[in-house]
Amino acid sequence: MLVISLICNLGMSTSMLIKRMTEYAAQKGIETDIDALPFDRLDGRIENTDILLIGPQVRHLYKKLLEQYGDTIPVIEVMDMSDYALLKVDRIFDGAYEVYHNKTQNS
Repeated sequence: MLVISLICNLGMSTSMLIKRMTEYAAQKGIETDIDALPFDRLDGRIENTDILLIGPQVRHLYKKLLEQYGDTIPVIEVMDMSDYALLKVDRIFDGAYEVYHNKTQNS
Protein backbone atom coordinates (compact mmCIF):
# COMPACT_ATOMS: atom_id res chain seq x y z
CA MET A 1 0.00 0.00 0.00
CA LEU A 2 1.27 3.43 -0.96
CA VAL A 3 1.10 5.91 1.93
CA ILE A 4 0.76 9.55 0.93
CA SER A 5 0.71 12.36 3.45
CA LEU A 6 -0.47 15.82 2.44
CA ILE A 7 0.79 18.65 4.60
CA CYS A 8 -1.21 21.83 4.75
CA ASN A 9 -1.81 24.65 7.17
CA LEU A 10 -4.62 23.13 9.22
CA GLY A 11 -5.17 19.72 7.62
CA MET A 12 -8.67 20.56 6.42
CA SER A 13 -8.31 22.30 3.06
CA THR A 14 -7.18 19.13 1.32
CA SER A 15 -10.18 16.89 2.09
CA MET A 16 -11.58 17.11 -1.45
CA LEU A 17 -8.11 16.52 -2.87
CA ILE A 18 -7.74 13.38 -0.73
CA LYS A 19 -11.06 11.99 -1.90
CA ARG A 20 -10.34 12.60 -5.56
CA MET A 21 -6.75 11.39 -5.34
CA THR A 22 -7.85 8.17 -3.62
CA GLU A 23 -10.41 7.55 -6.35
CA TYR A 24 -7.88 8.36 -9.07
CA ALA A 25 -5.28 5.96 -7.64
CA ALA A 26 -7.91 3.22 -7.33
CA GLN A 27 -8.82 3.66 -11.01
CA LYS A 28 -5.13 3.08 -11.79
CA GLY A 29 -5.15 -0.06 -9.61
CA ILE A 30 -2.94 1.46 -6.91
CA GLU A 31 -3.97 0.88 -3.31
CA THR A 32 -3.33 3.98 -1.23
CA ASP A 33 -3.66 5.41 2.24
CA ILE A 34 -3.90 9.16 1.76
CA ASP A 35 -4.39 11.62 4.60
CA ALA A 36 -3.94 15.33 5.24
CA LEU A 37 -2.24 16.67 8.30
CA PRO A 38 -1.42 20.08 9.64
CA PHE A 39 2.33 20.65 9.43
CA ASP A 40 2.74 20.49 13.20
CA ARG A 41 1.20 16.98 13.50
CA LEU A 42 3.28 15.02 11.02
CA ASP A 43 5.29 12.95 13.48
CA GLY A 44 2.64 10.29 14.14
CA ARG A 45 2.48 9.28 10.47
CA ILE A 46 5.95 9.99 9.16
CA GLU A 47 7.42 6.50 9.67
CA ASN A 48 5.06 4.99 7.11
CA THR A 49 4.94 7.79 4.53
CA ASP A 50 6.11 7.00 1.00
CA ILE A 51 5.19 10.34 -0.56
CA LEU A 52 4.99 13.63 1.31
CA LEU A 53 3.15 16.35 -0.59
CA ILE A 54 3.37 19.86 0.77
CA GLY A 55 0.54 22.31 0.17
CA PRO A 56 1.50 25.55 -1.57
CA GLN A 57 0.40 27.57 1.47
CA VAL A 58 3.16 25.96 3.56
CA ARG A 59 5.82 25.58 0.85
CA HIS A 60 8.24 27.43 3.12
CA LEU A 61 8.53 24.15 5.09
CA TYR A 62 9.98 22.24 2.14
CA LYS A 63 13.66 22.67 3.01
CA LYS A 64 13.10 21.84 6.69
CA LEU A 65 11.05 18.72 5.87
CA LEU A 66 13.59 17.61 3.27
CA GLU A 67 16.41 17.96 5.81
CA GLN A 68 14.46 16.11 8.50
CA TYR A 69 12.91 13.32 6.44
CA GLY A 70 14.77 13.21 3.14
CA ASP A 71 16.59 10.03 4.13
CA THR A 72 13.40 8.18 5.10
CA ILE A 73 10.69 9.44 2.74
CA PRO A 74 11.38 8.66 -0.93
CA VAL A 75 9.42 11.63 -2.32
CA ILE A 76 8.98 15.06 -0.75
CA GLU A 77 7.45 17.65 -3.06
CA VAL A 78 5.56 20.92 -2.98
CA MET A 79 2.31 20.70 -4.90
CA ASP A 80 1.94 23.12 -7.79
CA MET A 81 -0.33 25.97 -6.73
CA SER A 82 -2.63 25.84 -9.74
CA ASP A 83 -2.87 22.03 -9.70
CA TYR A 84 -3.72 22.19 -6.00
CA ALA A 85 -6.30 24.96 -6.43
CA LEU A 86 -7.94 23.29 -9.43
CA LEU A 87 -7.78 19.78 -7.88
CA LYS A 88 -5.80 18.37 -10.79
CA VAL A 89 -5.21 15.09 -9.02
CA ASP A 90 -3.93 13.41 -12.16
CA ARG A 91 -1.02 15.85 -12.41
CA ILE A 92 -0.32 15.83 -8.67
CA PHE A 93 -0.53 12.05 -8.24
CA ASP A 94 1.14 11.02 -11.50
CA GLY A 95 4.07 13.37 -10.99
CA ALA A 96 4.77 12.22 -7.45
CA TYR A 97 4.14 8.56 -8.25
CA GLU A 98 6.55 8.63 -11.18
CA VAL A 99 9.33 10.00 -8.93
CA TYR A 100 8.47 7.40 -6.26
CA HIS A 101 8.45 4.56 -8.76
CA ASN A 102 11.78 5.62 -10.27
CA LYS A 103 13.45 5.98 -6.86
CA THR A 104 12.18 2.70 -5.46
CA GLN A 105 12.95 0.74 -8.64
CA ASN A 106 16.54 1.97 -8.60
CA SER A 107 17.12 1.18 -4.93
